[in-house]
Amino acid sequence: MLKIILLGIIGFVIYKIFWKNSSLQNKQNNNYDENDLIECSICHTFVPKSECKFTSNGCICKDCQ
Repeated sequence: MLKIILLGIIGFVIYKIFWKNSSLQNKQNNNYDENDLIECSICHTFVPKSECKFTSNGCICKDCQ
């Protein structure tokens, strides 16, 4: 019984370590400057953030609007 509890605790700790790292990477990718290039979700060209319109499907450039 003690082995099962210990195994569960170790598994939980490992899960939390990997969960925390992946959430930090996702937050860092969402911080764009105005001059950063973002890929248009329709034509797949890279345009500055200031020229994009953000929708639920992603970024759309001025040419695709």
